Amino acid sequence: MSLRTLAVALAVSTTTLVGCGTGLRTFPMKAPMWRDADARPFPGEPEEYYSSLLWDGADQMAFRPIARFWAVDPGREAINVNSLDEVPDSSWFVNRIGKAPMTADEVRRGPCTEADILDPKGPWTAVGAKPNGDNPGFPIKDHRGRTYLLKFDSNIQGVRPTAADTIVSKLYHAAGFNPPCNQIINFDRKIVAISPDAKSETPTGEKVKMTEADLDKVFNKALKLKDGRYRGSASLYLAGKPLGPFRYEGTRSDDPNDVVAHEDRRELRGHRLLAAWTGHTDAREQNTLDMFVQRGEGQGFVRHHIIDFGDCLGSVWEPPMMGRRLQHSSYFDGPEIFEDWITFGLVKRPWDDNRFGPAGKIWGYFKVENFDPEAWEPGYPNPAMLRMNERDGAWMARVLAKLDGSLIKAAIEAGKIPDAGHEKELYRILMGRRQKILARYLTRLSPLSWPKVEGRKLCLEDLAITGDIIPIRARRYSARAWGSRNPDTTELSDMSPGTPVAEGPKVCVDMPQQAGATADAPAYLIVDVIAAGGSAGRNPARVHLYDRGEAGFFVAGLERPEDPDRPGD
Repeated sequence: MSLRTLAVALAVSTTTLVGCGTGLRTFPMKAPMWRDADARPFPGEPEEYYSSLLWDGADQMAFRPIARFWAVDPGREAINVNSLDEVPDSSWFVNRIGKAPMTADEVRRGPCTEADILDPKGPWTAVGAKPNGDNPGFPIKDHRGRTYLLKFDSNIQGVRPTAADTIVSKLYHAAGFNPPCNQIINFDRKIVAISPDAKSETPTGEKVKMTEADLDKVFNKALKLKDGRYRGSASLYLAGKPLGPFRYEGTRSDDPNDVVAHEDRRELRGHRLLAAWTGHTDAREQNTLDMFVQRGEGQGFVRHHIIDFGDCLGSVWEPPMMGRRLQHSSYFDGPEIFEDWITFGLVKRPWDDNRFGPAGKIWGYFKVENFDPEAWEPGYPNPAMLRMNERDGAWMARVLAKLDGSLIKAAIEAGKIPDAGHEKELYRILMGRRQKILARYLTRLSPLSWPKVEGRKLCLEDLAITGDIIPIRARRYSARAWGSRNPDTTELSDMSPGTPVAEGPKVCVDMPQQAGATADAPAYLIVDVIAAGGSAGRNPARVHLYDRGEAGFFVAGLERPEDPDRPGD
């Protein structure tokens, strides 16, 4: 069996196929997979992939919509999901806030270690320059030889670009993705020297020897602080060899570990809600980066990163009408354009009355009041985000429920926003948008998660309570159970569990025990725990267990049925 074939088998074997109408689902008695073996070193080195912005934009905004219109593509559930309806750790995603609590310091630090912090006193050496673009910058090396990309604010929106690049990187890291270490740095220009080998890039892409004039072009566009220093965001170069962006669809043919089509990865589908929350309209393949990480002589693996968050938290575009429609419509929406044309623009659009919020231009049109998480759109269609279904969205909402106000404040503090009023307004916006996402995606499928056995009790966490979208006093819980002495049977007998008892977001229920069950001859048990009240429905969290008698219960799997029917009906 080849390495690629084995990886496919491992990936498919961990998939939870739910809601398919195939009758009773049972789970084998084995621990849920929490680590995808996609970081196995392999010999050789993948080729670098070049992504054309113009071609990818035209493909996603024009050609693909036409192809999708004629295609028969019913979609399917995400593939890389374990038996607890969660996403295992991989080279794409790591369970951080979703699986275990994080401290404010951990969120504020993000992927940065103590050794990654850039010394604002220097000295720094500029090793190149690219003075073009909305937020120009250049790479530097510090006295330890570590390389950073230094980017600046412009005079258009104050500190928003550097703050967004840093704050959102912390939120993405906490959620589980692999962003670079981004940090805010205030410094004096005199600490920057030019390397003798440094090259500058002309508007035509030609490489020429870098001069002080090239640095002038960058600093003249940068926002200068009142004390004469400059404020920038420093992004530490990622470990490994760059391979170019990853695509939001398909797989890399030269990476034997890459076996799940990217559009069928739950973390890339659910990424849509994280992007919607932070206003990451530029969530396209050019803002990703694959790195080949060496593990031994002549071999390594590919790690996948999401980079560049400078568009987040309310990027303003010119002309104003274009900026107002961002997050509500893609850069080019053929049907909308046609509809506006035949109706002479009389159709009322959500962005027609869009205006700046209380903070003015700094956060632009990044608001709570007109935010609809279901209707949010990136700048142009993202193949994985287009595949997001109810289960994928509910998964990301469960992750965001763990990011409470204190942790969001910690991420905002990393952005070092000088105006306390602007900082307060950003916190209000992020909290308000988060609540809208949770209210939409934690109330249709069960928000009960992370089943654990404590003696004879089955305990779960109610993330609607954790996320503060339903008050504890409004919550009501019930339970029901079915058992079978034969784990392979589809015939279940009704059983009587205890009455669920809640303490904060933790909900526990006594499980019925089946006479004669032992570790060598376990019985099968299914327990439904139902959370009702508030705006939630009555769909259960269905936990599958093995009753091993005196050896205790073993949690085998969790389902979230779309209806409250009996298992197998």
